[in-house]
Amino acid sequence: MAEFFSFLKLFVGCSTLLFLATLILLALPQSKLRAVGLELTKYALAAGLVLMVPLPIDVVPDIVPGIGWLDDIGYLVGAIAAVRSGLGEREKRKLFDEIELQNLRDRAGRN
Repeated sequence: MAEFFSFLKLFVGCSTLLFLATLILLALPQSKLRAVGLELTKYALAAGLVLMVPLPIDVVPDIVPGIGWLDDIGYLVGAIAAVRSGLGEREKRKLFDEIELQNLRDRAGRN
């Protein structure tokens, strides 16, 4: 049991650091670091949610068949949503990079 609480302390500490990093990245508008950080944060959120499925800590205990798995299904749905959002961030970042590259080419062509 001591190993579990040790793992839980590590998990909460890492989650707190991730949350603080997210807040800092959100404060940097129009930054490439923000775009990459938000994408990675969403993937980390998805990984954390997937890791929550087998953990014995549940909102609804798994003792009750059917109803006990609702929180696990919620974790998986949240993970899928986070991955889809991360992929959307990646597409948006690629689009902005293409626009920036085209603007640089246009400026170089004018000179």
